[in-house]
Amino acid sequence: MKPEMERLINALSDMAGIVPFYYDIWGERHETSLETKGKILFSMGYDAENEEALREAVIKKRTPSFLEPVYVIRTEEKKNITFHLPYLGEAGFRVGLKDEAGGSEGFESSLRPEGQVERGGQTYGRYLFEIGHELAPGYYGLSAEVRYKGEKLSGTARLIITPGACYIPEDYDKTWGMVLALYSLRSGRNWGIGDLTDLENAAKWIGGLGGDFAGVLPLHALPLPGGISPYSPVSRLYSNFIYIDIEAVPEFQAIKGRTDWKRISALRNTEFVDYPGVYAVKEDALRGMFSHFYEEHYKKGSGRVREFEAWLGREGQSLLDYATFTALSEIYKTGWMDWPEGYKNPHGKAVEEFREKNPERVLLYAYAQWLFESQLEKADMAAGKSGMRLGLYFDLAIGSLGGGADAWGFRDQFAIGSDAGAPPDNFSLAGQNWGFPPLVPDRLRESGYELFIKTIRKNLEHGGMLRIDHALSLFRLFWIPEGSKPADGTYVNYPSEDLLGIVALESQRRKAVIVAEDLGTIPPEVRRALAGYRMLSYRLFYYERKYPAPDLVAPEDYPHSAFCAITTHDLPTICGFWEGRDIAEKKSLSLYPSEESYNKEIEARERDRRLIMETLKKEGLLPADYLKPERMDRELMLAIYGYLARTPALTVGVSLDDWLGVAGQQNMPGTAGGHPNWRRKSPQLVEEFTRGGQALSALFRRYQRGR
Repeated sequence: MKPEMERLINALSDMAGIVPFYYDIWGERHETSLETKGKILFSMGYDAENEEALREAVIKKRTPSFLEPVYVIRTEEKKNITFHLPYLGEAGFRVGLKDEAGGSEGFESSLRPEGQVERGGQTYGRYLFEIGHELAPGYYGLSAEVRYKGEKLSGTARLIITPGACYIPEDYDKTWGMVLALYSLRSGRNWGIGDLTDLENAAKWIGGLGGDFAGVLPLHALPLPGGISPYSPVSRLYSNFIYIDIEAVPEFQAIKGRTDWKRISALRNTEFVDYPGVYAVKEDALRGMFSHFYEEHYKKGSGRVREFEAWLGREGQSLLDYATFTALSEIYKTGWMDWPEGYKNPHGKAVEEFREKNPERVLLYAYAQWLFESQLEKADMAAGKSGMRLGLYFDLAIGSLGGGADAWGFRDQFAIGSDAGAPPDNFSLAGQNWGFPPLVPDRLRESGYELFIKTIRKNLEHGGMLRIDHALSLFRLFWIPEGSKPADGTYVNYPSEDLLGIVALESQRRKAVIVAEDLGTIPPEVRRALAGYRMLSYRLFYYERKYPAPDLVAPEDYPHSAFCAITTHDLPTICGFWEGRDIAEKKSLSLYPSEESYNKEIEARERDRRLIMETLKKEGLLPADYLKPERMDRELMLAIYGYLARTPALTVGVSLDDWLGVAGQQNMPGTAGGHPNWRRKSPQLVEEFTRGGQALSALFRRYQRGR
């Protein structure tokens, strides 16, 4: 490669946020290769093989813009709007602001430049326009006009005024709640998969025990009909209709007589969730209900239709795009990148004609989302009535699939041609490729962070707590060019202060607590920034050690601003951990690179069991003569949760699987078969386990945690 091409690729990479090197978990430095930089730039939309195109891109990025696309300013900061002009004298500025309610005001000032920059032989003056009074947190449309030397420049931007911290209730301290996988819930009435009525009933039970939240794994929309992993959605804006309680929909009465109850009973009694079977019966019911709704309500303009249409109006273009995407994917059964050319543009003529010719097909999927949200809202209200201070607790996946609805509707925001993942580490020696395209930092800013705002807001709509998976992605994300191994990827930086501010703004508006999943190798400055915004650190009993020693961190040494738990969906339950069930499964699935690594984990697990026993006895949570059991028992499990209850952490999350004694974990990372990932059902019916739990409630009351 010519030296000039190398120079241009390196220069553009630096400006686009691609890091030149990073250190892995073992402290080894990795230089980002020129090839990786070029491929990532290409996925960002740059022609990285054309010298002239690269030169133009570098010049454009270096040239100061008259007005930035978005300004994110904290409430306590000066409200300075920065302008750049190819002029160094006095200029007259007029700035207009329009708030979300439609109110507007204007400001005028004559300014001289605060400084200057040289770019491409041109001198630019930097002007600071200060809005001299307080602005309420929120989103503003900003218009600007400047006159100088007989010329006029104008432009528009978004101004976002953000609070300095996320929401934490004033009386929120020493609380607890429970986390579950909704698909795993068995009941005597569901259709083979946990549904939103099961969630409502579980939430009321948890609230009755004194818990303040009921948490679920992501409920995002998945590929139809075969999507299983809640962390591989087609959209983070919309949800998986498979969780709708069909029998709770008013239109169900019209199709009840032709329902295949025998098939539903068989699905209810399978060992694991039969996704294709459940999808088939629920889709059939959904179509039947919608047909009745369309003929008897929609065409006649009933009151129920007016509610539906009001909701459609609030959702707007995003819902229309999602419903259209789902209708098209039902026809072509692939991601949008393999559709006919005319359908690849969501706002093109071909798609508009498809909507006009197929209104019922598109409206069906909007109807499904309406049903889902109506039932979710009902579950959240029931959680609040049970006494919970937070209600439902949701989980936001890191991203969505490249062939999915979000990437289709907001195509220019995604780096199609790269995947997000993680470099090699102790958790995965080969690294991880998560299989979805990252968002492009510059494109996010250019859009005024529109998709990011919509995603956070939508996931906070019903509930009082949100977990942001892999919160490091608010600061930097590991990109892997298409066709490359994770070891050949690198990090790309994101505008963290802007993103954190937006999360804080949406958190305060919804009055929702934010949990930042910060497991793994997290730089200290990232944890400090998250804590500064009052996002709860995610602390797991398994990992809280006095590194490099394996000893457990004492309860009093856990941070106050934390959500602590024993395990997650990707790790063994406490029963599985104690029995070494995960080790045995990984061995059977050939997930250990060598016999030595397997033997080391066996030894480490035996050491951990010994350390846990010693620590719990030292803390007085187990009697001195308590003998180590071969299998986890209720006394030992409660002692471990008692350990977490003693911490100063704001909240403790109990795993429903732990409480029910489940030994198998919900997901075994690194497996595509051999383990029932995302399909394991609970051993007890909702109707059964919601009759108990008093011992758990008593435990937390003993340590003055909860209500």
